[in-house]
Amino acid sequence: MIKIDIHVHTKYSRDSLLELKTISKLCSRKGIIPVISDHNSLKGALQYRKLFKDCIVGEEINTSQGEITALFLNNEIPSGLDIDATIDRIREQDAVLYVPHPFDSLRRETIKTSALSRIKPDIIEVFNSRTVLSASNKMAKEFAIKNKYLKGVGSDAHTGREIGNAFAAVEDFNLDSKKDFLRNLKDAKFYCRKSGLAVHAVTFFEKRLKLVRK
Repeated sequence: MIKIDIHVHTKYSRDSLLELKTISKLCSRKGIIPVISDHNSLKGALQYRKLFKDCIVGEEINTSQGEITALFLNNEIPSGLDIDATIDRIREQDAVLYVPHPFDSLRRETIKTSALSRIKPDIIEVFNSRTVLSASNKMAKEFAIKNKYLKGVGSDAHTGREIGNAFAAVEDFNLDSKKDFLRNLKDAKFYCRKSGLAVHAVTFFEKRLKLVRK
C-alpha cells in the first residue's frame, strides 16, 4: 500500500513558502506521495517530479466559476477562463478532473454549486484538512456518493506540518498511470485529520510576506 496526499502546495503557490526539498524530506519521513497542485501554476509540480520523482503532477486552477484541479497534467492551464473552457483544456490533455473543497462556503474560490451540479468530475474531494466547517466535508461526501463519483482526500498543505493530515491508502501503482490511479482509488482507505485554525493565520502572513518581497 502507498499513501497519497492528493492536495499539496509549494512555494509556487501565492500563499505558501514551502520549499520542494522540505516537502520531499517530510514526505519521505511520513511515507507520503504528494499530488503537487499549486494555484494556477505547474512549475512546482514539474520541478518536484524532475528532482524527486515520486509525485503526481497537478494544478489547482481558478476559473470564473471557482476552483477545479487537474491531475496528470502535462501543460499549464491559464487561470480566469470559463469553467467549461478550462475543463475542455483538461480533457484535451487526458488529465483527471478533481474538485477541491466543494461546499466550503468560507472560501470565495470554492466552485459554484450551479457549476458543480452540471460538470462531470472524475473525483470529488470529500475531505479537506483545511476546511473549517465539518458540515462542508460531509456535504461533499454525500454529493459524491449520491452521484457515484470517486472520492479523494487531501491535506491542502501550505505548511510542512500539514503534509499527510489527509491521505488515501491505495495499492501500489505506476505514478505515471492515470488509469491505475483511478482504478486503485476506488478501493482506497482514507485517513483524515483537520489541520486546525492556526494554519490559516500562517497562510495569511505568508501571502503578505510574498507581496512585500515582490
